[in-house]
Amino acid sequence: MTRTSDPLSLSLRLKDATYTLHENLDKGIMAHGLFSSADKYKSFVTLQYLFHRDANALYNHSQLLEIIPDLAARNRFAHVCQDMQDLGLTFPDDEKPIENLDASTAVGWLYVAEGSKLGANFLTKLVEKLGFTDTFGARHLAADPAGRGASWNAFKSAIDHAGFDPVLATTGARAGFMRVKNYLTTPSVLLSLSA
Repeated sequence: MTRTSDPLSLSLRLKDATYTLHENLDKGIMAHGLFSSADKYKSFVTLQYLFHRDANALYNHSQLLEIIPDLAARNRFAHVCQDMQDLGLTFPDDEKPIENLDASTAVGWLYVAEGSKLGANFLTKLVEKLGFTDTFGARHLAADPAGRGASWNAFKSAIDHAGFDPVLATTGARAGFMRVKNYLTTPSVLLSLSA
């Protein structure tokens, strides 16, 4: 099936360019049953920690701070760290920070991080059944203060009108999805999958 989009919209270009990667990642996460028990949910939180730790510096990217509204406030890394502590998880030390990227590539990575907040609406319902909330164990899944839809639309509007290089942004977005996919198979994430 051919997916078409507005050639002037970066957000739609990124959606089209990463559609298959995104679908495969979602299926992989669900195939591991990461929301079937509290122990397996710990693997999901570790996965989130690894990705958001690596992307943390992008929320202070000097050029992007001028373009994306409330960029620093959108960062969920501190919330993921609190969730790790709530769940008694060990912080992995195999750090792979994403730093010194040009603005276009960086915005592709942020597209992955910010877009995941929309899917978190569905995930919060699953984790509530396991006893976790936006005040314990699932803080990083909470909506931004403006709400999920409004926050996502503001992000899309900002990147769609900023003149980013779509090729570099696509490279960044694909790399972001691949980073999460690769983390699904790391020992620190797989630790509780066999539980």
